[in-house]
Amino acid sequence: MLFRSHWGRQHDGDPVFEEFFFRGFLFAGIRSSRLGNTGAVLLTTAAWASLHIQYDLFQIALLCVGGLSLGYARIRSNSLAVPILMHALNNLFGTIEASVYVHFLK
Repeated sequence: MLFRSHWGRQHDGDPVFEEFFFRGFLFAGIRSSRLGNTGAVLLTTAAWASLHIQYDLFQIALLCVGGLSLGYARIRSNSLAVPILMHALNNLFGTIEASVYVHFLK
């Protein structure tokens, strides 16, 4: 049951909304400023990670690495589709891990 209730929220809307906002709207604005690609990746990563304050410092550091990867994918692909897919897959793997833990290992 955890898997089904968590699935729709984490894998349909969140990655799409977050990526459109951070790697779409904010990224495009910052990228077109004098900060360029590097500033866009760094600032959107910091802003995105700051939304996840419910996690400890280690997990936030991992989110920063993920955010840098998503920003790099945005630059290389020149598309939001790649970071959206990456984000959704990351959330899917996290949901599977949590489900296995809750249902089989706890």
